[in-house]
Amino acid sequence: MIAMLKNYKDLVICNNCKWAASLMSDAMGFQRCPICKRNDALEVIPVDDHERYSMHLLEKGGVEIEFSKDQMRWNRSASDVA
Repeated sequence: MIAMLKNYKDLVICNNCKWAASLMSDAMGFQRCPICKRNDALEVIPVDDHERYSMHLLEKGGVEIEFSKDQMRWNRSASDVA
């Protein structure tokens, strides 16, 4: 049996200026947004090991974020455990 380590990749987004970054498991967090410098606008959205996300800038302004299951990693992980 292979031990599965969690390699999270949480999404950090600034609700003020819409700056965003992937926060990897070994990275330091953010105290404030590096663009607009606000310390009250950051939000961390947890992303599971078997999820992925894509971001799209909308022409009218704003951001669309789509979350989906990562089938390739899901299938590989399921076969590793069996």
